[in-house]
Amino acid sequence: MQFKTVMVPVALAIGLSGCGYFGGDEKQQLEQAWLAKDEQLQQVIEQIRSQGIEAVAKGADAGSVAACVAGKLEMDPLGELVNVEGALVESAKVAELMSELEGLMEQDFSLENMSSLMQKGADAAAYAKQIIADQGIEKGLEHLQKMATASEEFASQDLGAHFQQLLSECQTK
Repeated sequence: MQFKTVMVPVALAIGLSGCGYFGGDEKQQLEQAWLAKDEQLQQVIEQIRSQGIEAVAKGADAGSVAACVAGKLEMDPLGELVNVEGALVESAKVAELMSELEGLMEQDFSLENMSSLMQKGADAAAYAKQIIADQGIEKGLEHLQKMATASEEFASQDLGAHFQQLLSECQTK
């Protein structure tokens, strides 16, 4: 059954990323440096990561930085990926990342696949972990396919550049 073939590699990837096997410290540091330029934006991103985009959007005052950021992320097909630390400086092209995510969630388990995942798919594992945590495997896979289709207009752009462009419209001066 496909559920088992998806569940084993995803569970292993989640376990390894949860143990710190996949390092994201450099991206997290770069992201923190970028966010440090605007304290309000940094606070909003932290709020979104702890409470969720919907909760921040509902609780934000109209016209505030929080309302702007949450609104833009709600409308963006990749908005929920901002929940992964380092996403704001992610250099992976959107199309490549979406392809890796779909492949990760669809592949059969084998040592070769897991070895490949560990070498090149650490970032994809972090994003897949977030999507699975939010939506479960079956709905997550469906959502990935919708995200891939909806993000075609900026498929050649880096994910971080996409987020930075989106959020720069909300930055305080």
